[in-house]
Amino acid sequence: MINEVARRYARALYELAKTSKNSERVFSELRTLKEVFASNETISEFILSPVIPPDQKIAALKGALEGKLCPELTQTLLLLAEKNRLPIFMDMADAFEAISDEDHGVTRGTVRSAKPLSPEVRKDIEDKVTQVIKKKVILNFSEDAKLLGGMVAQVGGWTFDDSLETHLTRMSEELNRRTH
Repeated sequence: MINEVARRYARALYELAKTSKNSERVFSELRTLKEVFASNETISEFILSPVIPPDQKIAALKGALEGKLCPELTQTLLLLAEKNRLPIFMDMADAFEAISDEDHGVTRGTVRSAKPLSPEVRKDIEDKVTQVIKKKVILNFSEDAKLLGGMVAQVGGWTFDDSLETHLTRMSEELNRRTH
């Protein structure tokens, strides 16, 4: 669940970026920063630390990021640091993505498969899911060793389960119905 304060910051940043026709760049830079913060323990600890005063965080952010990020994102990060709200950054990035997706009529989802899927199959799955839910779909694909075969797609409130386990369960239920 995304923090309401993070959602408000994300909405303000999105509106700023949209006004300056910079929303794609902000989106891209937000994702990159989110990955850096998530993958670098030192940065993450610095950002989340309640012991480090806001002025030190502001100075560090200015030194590391100023001139490298678009002005809207830099100012938002500095404001978060000033208000001692940098810990909500990850939620804010997620909320920004959700707001952007909603504005562009996009739905995101995941597909787990027993084995890697070819680019053609991935495209075919995206096209079929798009037809069913009648929205543009962006899917993340991953392999799941727990699946014996097939795949499971989760998009919004929809689940498309074409796994071997589900097929076997349905077959078993059908056989049980026929014998009773």
